[in-house]
Amino acid sequence: MIQLLSVAIVAGLFFESNQQPARVPDLVFLPQPGCWTKWFDRDDPSGTGDWETLSDLRKEYPGKICSKPVGVEARTLSGLTVAAAGDVIYVSDTTTGFVCRNQDQPRNKMCNDYRVRFSCPPAFCKECWTDWFDRDDPSGTGDWETLSDLRKEYPGKICSKPVGVETRTLSGLTVAAAGDVIYVSDTTTGFVCRNQDQPRNKMCNDYRVRFSCPPCFCKVCWTKWYNRDAPSGTGDWENLINLRTENPGQICDHPLSIEAVTTDTLTPAISTGQTFISNPTDGFVCRNTDQKSGACRDYKVRFGCPCN
Repeated sequence: MIQLLSVAIVAGLFFESNQQPARVPDLVFLPQPGCWTKWFDRDDPSGTGDWETLSDLRKEYPGKICSKPVGVEARTLSGLTVAAAGDVIYVSDTTTGFVCRNQDQPRNKMCNDYRVRFSCPPAFCKECWTDWFDRDDPSGTGDWETLSDLRKEYPGKICSKPVGVETRTLSGLTVAAAGDVIYVSDTTTGFVCRNQDQPRNKMCNDYRVRFSCPPCFCKVCWTKWYNRDAPSGTGDWENLINLRTENPGQICDHPLSIEAVTTDTLTPAISTGQTFISNPTDGFVCRNTDQKSGACRDYKVRFGCPCN
């Protein structure tokens, strides 16, 4: 005969209808719906408490937590909720993270050891990553992989609002494993490691970065190649307004990216050493007056559009 059991939660304890307690390790916690990070446990309460702060977690786990979490969950390593554990929590929010301080506990009790995870926008769980970028090396003042510079050098290759950033050395080490002091690593500025911040006159490692973007950024459908102009006049003007006029209905209203290559050797524009303007909003323009040689090469362009 099938016995139906009712489960009640009373003060954090689990009981069957016959009042026999179920052991916590035997319980399976069903995952909450939504987009959640993995569990993180970077600290233990042996010092002043358990400090699972977002700032520290992002340094040790770059790219693994979205820029703006919408929720936070904390459990002890044995699986108890905060309420069941009974600790006094100093802070638990999506701005700071989670902190349990030993000084706040009654009767000189020490905090439990906690792990935390964060709820993120759905786009964060549908992974869409850019290519790896390495525009700088630390031979000068440090390694500056800033979004402003990267967008100039790799137009159309990074979404307008990244939701995550990941950094590794060229040999594949994480930032935590490399041991460098990082000046900034976020989705607004990008990544900067300054030599002046390193101990014992050490130089930063050489890093590469990539960015997590909304899923639609990875779903790109490319137009055909367009070559409406030649540099025989003032330069090569493959600007979007003229291309739309000459090719009505062929280019989407809001291109996500743009690629420009030379017409003869198919060399990417970024590899030619020439000065130009290139973005998916305006198109591509190379002016002869801006070139050391006095003349642009002949380019063709195409645009990346959302896939319908």
